[in-house]
Amino acid sequence: MAGAFDSLGISEVIEGAIPKNRHHNLSHAQSIKAMTLNGLGFIERRLYLFPKFFDDIAVSRLLGPGINRDHLNDDVLGRTLDAIAEYGPTELFNEIVTKCLLKDEFGSHCIHIDPTNFSVTGEYDSDFDTEEVQITYGYPKDGRWDLKRFVLGIAANQHGVPLFLQTFSGNESDKRIHQNHRSRAK
Repeated sequence: MAGAFDSLGISEVIEGAIPKNRHHNLSHAQSIKAMTLNGLGFIERRLYLFPKFFDDIAVSRLLGPGINRDHLNDDVLGRTLDAIAEYGPTELFNEIVTKCLLKDEFGSHCIHIDPTNFSVTGEYDSDFDTEEVQITYGYPKDGRWDLKRFVLGIAANQHGVPLFLQTFSGNESDKRIHQNHRSRAK
């Protein structure tokens, strides 16, 4: 995964979109690369436990010379997540896809649209909701009617490579999500 991240030039796109503006050891691209690697096998853990994932991993080889697991603290990762939120996660993802994946054999000949909903716990007051996405009750594919949720719609090419994503409110229907993706593809 780290090799693909490097060979596709994803770091350069991230640094162009959300450059590092604070004095810390990791760039936002290095933080995102670390979070991507972590997401492949150490999920559903608190952010402060993040460095533990890298205990037995050659961090400097994957993320860059001089980088160690202690640089992957929750403060640095939180700043990266804040920068992504400010820039727009969908916009950042779509920029990465446009600049890194559509230029070669990862292009699209066939598109598959897959909406997935995620159950969330905790209290979400109305100030958290945006005009576009609301964390609310909807149709649970996991059978958890008691939990609020949000929906992530992904359009992937014939190789299964995600080309577009968008978040939707927790009560959004699959049919409407498919129509939304089709209208954006035209």
